Amino acid sequence: MNFLGHIFLTPDNDELLLGNFIADSVKGNPDKIYSGDIAEGIRFHRAIDHFTDNHPIVKQGISRFRESQGRWAPVVIDVVYDHVLASNWSKFHPQPLGEFTDSVYARLEAKSADFPANVQGYFPYMKAQNWLYNYQYEWGLQESLEGLDRRTSVDTQMHESVAIYLQSVPNFLEEFSAFIKDAQGMVDDYFSV
Repeated sequence: MNFLGHIFLTPDNDELLLGNFIADSVKGNPDKIYSGDIAEGIRFHRAIDHFTDNHPIVKQGISRFRESQGRWAPVVIDVVYDHVLASNWSKFHPQPLGEFTDSVYARLEAKSADFPANVQGYFPYMKAQNWLYNYQYEWGLQESLEGLDRRTSVDTQMHESVAIYLQSVPNFLEEFSAFIKDAQGMVDDYFSV
């Protein structure tokens, strides 16, 4: 999952949220850079990634994109799942999406002094363009994938995956619904240890 999915699964703790949010920008042992719940949030993010990458439902979704996207298919499914989550938000979360995302931006901004340099670079754009909220729209999905195309060092066409997604929207929703239930169980297990 991409930003929204990770945030959705994070318990209500600002330092866990921060760690989870910045995790892709932190290499190696997080305890060497951060302490407490921030480091735990980074480990939590990695646990979500491991769980997601190995889940059979996610692999099934990836297979739909494999022919056209090759090694980028797992990246595409992460963004597609954020779109599925956002566009069906009320099925998964009681708080309206706009209120939720506004709160997340404010909570993260309050911790922005701890952002790695690249996160400090993109967070203002993320907030101003309201990426988390706009995942719900087809054009938001399209723009997210086009942004990834621009940021990769090789020529990718991830944005073309929207057409594949649109051919199987009900399947993706059914699969995501089953997957996110399993992911929530994984979160419960993670924090009960």
